[in-house]
Amino acid sequence: MMRAVRERGDDGAIAVMTALLTVVIFGMAALAIDIGMLAMERQKLHDAVDSAAHAGAYAMPGDGATAIKAARDMALSNDPDLTYDMTEHNPEVRLWCVVASTGTTPPAVQTSQIPSTCNPGPAPYTTSKYPDLRCNGAICKIPCAPSTTTHCNTVEVVAEKKVPFGFANIFDRSFGSTGSVASAACKGSCGAESPNPLDVVVVADRTLSLSSGDRSAMKTAIKDMLKEMDPSMHFLALGTIHKSETVSGCVSGAYSIPTPDRRNPLDEADMNRGTWVPTDFSNDYVTGAPGARAWKTTDPVYKAIDCLTSSDADYGTHLAAPMKEAARKLLGFSSSNLASLSSSNPRPGEVRKVIIFETDGQPNEKVSTSASNSVTVSGDPRKTDGGDACANLVKAAQSAKDHGILVMTIGFGDATTARCESGGRLTRDVLAEAASHGPSGPSTANSCSSTDAPLENADGDYFFCSARGSDFRNIFLTALSQVSKGVKLVRLP
Repeated sequence: MMRAVRERGDDGAIAVMTALLTVVIFGMAALAIDIGMLAMERQKLHDAVDSAAHAGAYAMPGDGATAIKAARDMALSNDPDLTYDMTEHNPEVRLWCVVASTGTTPPAVQTSQIPSTCNPGPAPYTTSKYPDLRCNGAICKIPCAPSTTTHCNTVEVVAEKKVPFGFANIFDRSFGSTGSVASAACKGSCGAESPNPLDVVVVADRTLSLSSGDRSAMKTAIKDMLKEMDPSMHFLALGTIHKSETVSGCVSGAYSIPTPDRRNPLDEADMNRGTWVPTDFSNDYVTGAPGARAWKTTDPVYKAIDCLTSSDADYGTHLAAPMKEAARKLLGFSSSNLASLSSSNPRPGEVRKVIIFETDGQPNEKVSTSASNSVTVSGDPRKTDGGDACANLVKAAQSAKDHGILVMTIGFGDATTARCESGGRLTRDVLAEAASHGPSGPSTANSCSSTDAPLENADGDYFFCSARGSDFRNIFLTALSQVSKGVKLVRLP
């Protein structure tokens, strides 16, 4: 009798323990599932902020507001739940100027990389002026505001996410948090890397179709780009559309600079006067310390830009010819000072040769002479091989690219809406084809409307477009930065 009672008591105790253990086991399993879900959501969030930082960095360096919007849009596109029960600042997007550290103890900003790598604003670069400035042994990050006086090279995206628990709410835990996840992407030379040496020809349109206001904005944009270049690393020459002759006295002091050809527009001999690249290369276009540079107004290239005027006659919009001549100057097939300048000013690393080519017109060649589109053959390519002006541009650009030149094209005004001869292809599509391939494949063009142009200029390829003259500054700065080594993730101090 007593034994039977004892056995029933043991069975009851076992049943109670089994019930308790079952609750614990299922609770632990529930926690494991929810913790696993939390880890999965954290990785998903990490992927979202990585791609968001990349998207934002592609808009660098000229347009901080566009970079911030691109980063936020990409983050929310990849993970629409990001704003669930969070503030409107989630994800948070921050802009930085990332440059090299001196490597000293304590480390400090390597000021020689400002403004050629990025430009956060005026010196001194200390925590008293920039409280969020941080350095480690390799790089420094300096806060960088999205304004017209700065250009940033790094986008940081910070986000966190609440994750609803499916099982752990039995322990009165309805939500978990991924914690804060951050990712930063840098475009171009990013602190640990020196700015790469460049030989650049900027080809600027001065045909009649470009208004005086837009021409003035373009000239200012090119001059602003000079301040962001490193004269010890970057050599620059100016090309023009149409050809330019030189006269003296355009600015204070006697100096030869491009001026309009004031002649009969139908006289082919007059159309052939002048040259497509009227300046030699210069590395003396700015003066002053990094971060406080000023234009050197006596420099030939600066003077040429400053005095660039409209052509007084309609010579057509020849694009293949200036593209070809810019390439010949870079490669040494046409006479220039580049070889001697490079010899007397040696630069570390491999020099990259670049054409930044801006036009606002429909290609329209008004002369009948013809020559090869190959950059190795002298002479202006016009109506070559029976093709039209658009075909000639693509062929001349391809020859330049075949010789290792990076071609960047900028369409403005009529160049974004007009078609080639006889109602052919859109000029913007031809300009995109003429540009070098971007990291993701051939350069392409969207509609280039005021709404779509910012998206086109942030897509990472080498075709840019502008709906307004005021956009020129950001476009030229972005083009210059994009010549560097692309977008990469960086670990910030």
